[in-house]
Amino acid sequence: ASGGFIAPFIDMKHPFDFRLKNVLTISSSGHKFGESICGTGWVVFRQREDLAEHIAVSVTYLGGHCDSITLNFSRPASGPYVQFYKMLRLGEMGYRNKVSNQMAVSKYLREFIRDLKHPSGKVRFQMLDGEGSECLPVVAARLNPELKLSYNDIDMQHAISESHWYVSGYSLGFENF
Repeated sequence: ASGGFIAPFIDMKHPFDFRLKNVLTISSSGHKFGESICGTGWVVFRQREDLAEHIAVSVTYLGGHCDSITLNFSRPASGPYVQFYKMLRLGEMGYRNKVSNQMAVSKYLREFIRDLKHPSGKVRFQMLDGEGSECLPVVAARLNPELKLSYNDIDMQHAISESHWYVSGYSLGFENF
């Protein structure tokens, strides 16, 4: 869902959308990269037949009959309104510029983090993301396990948060896959 506000605004080498016959839905979390408020997201279906019947609820509303198609049935309208405003305000070029900037910032951070060295001369971080142009503007890395440091990724996350920066930290055992 995060890519729903990135992929349409970068020049990708490969199609990601309904041009692919096996793509039946495209989802987007507007509150992540679409600049809407928390909880804003949607799913676009290729055709109505792909929509499961149990998701649509028939309701009588304001003297008419319609289907309410939502995963939790009743939501405030502020998210879609903010998203629509942002789409009108920024337009396609605005989102392209925003995504281009996000990709450039993530590339800068990725290169900076990748080049950090431990006093031993070894790299301090092991990069875990795609490091390519066809990805989300997200940087993923972990402390280099070869260094056998006295602190871990979570300790580092807490230290960074003391300066009011938020960096996600997860305890994952990559060697166990």
